[in-house]
Amino acid sequence: MLELKDYQKRTLQSLKDFFQITADTGSPGAAFRQVTRRQPFGEQPYLTVALGGLEDNLPYVCLRVPTGGGKTLMACHAAGSAIRDFMRAERGMVLWLAPSNTIVEQTVRALRDPRHPCHDALRQACGGEVATLTVDEALRLSRATARRWSSWRRCSRSACRTGIRARFMTAATAG
Repeated sequence: MLELKDYQKRTLQSLKDFFQITADTGSPGAAFRQVTRRQPFGEQPYLTVALGGLEDNLPYVCLRVPTGGGKTLMACHAAGSAIRDFMRAERGMVLWLAPSNTIVEQTVRALRDPRHPCHDALRQACGGEVATLTVDEALRLSRATARRWSSWRRCSRSACRTGIRARFMTAATAG
């Protein structure tokens, strides 16, 4: 597996801390302030985003990474952290958004290729098998397959950390 750089590890650790504190407290705002307080730039305010149909306590964050900084690789690790540390679930589903069809196609190829570091990172981070589908493929899934992949149940923190196999679908679409 491709080794993460120090800044990537620190960023992902902060995200993991944010997810865990949010799951424990139910307050992404308090979690964000607590995590940013430890950063060189100091405590930052948490800006909530009101999205129709989503719970108020659903965490919303943006990681700023420079061009060539390994955003896709970091997103693979972040998906596993969201499933384990925030949802505390065995499996989950990730909707992968990209700004262009070119990047969508590039990302789908990487996530489907078992030899690609991103596929490996996603599989490792999620503790099991991974299925990557485009939105068109996801829309054509049979009901039974969709139920099997998306029927995750909550689990305890200790159960999630023991390596329970996770299967989830990444669906990619142009933003």
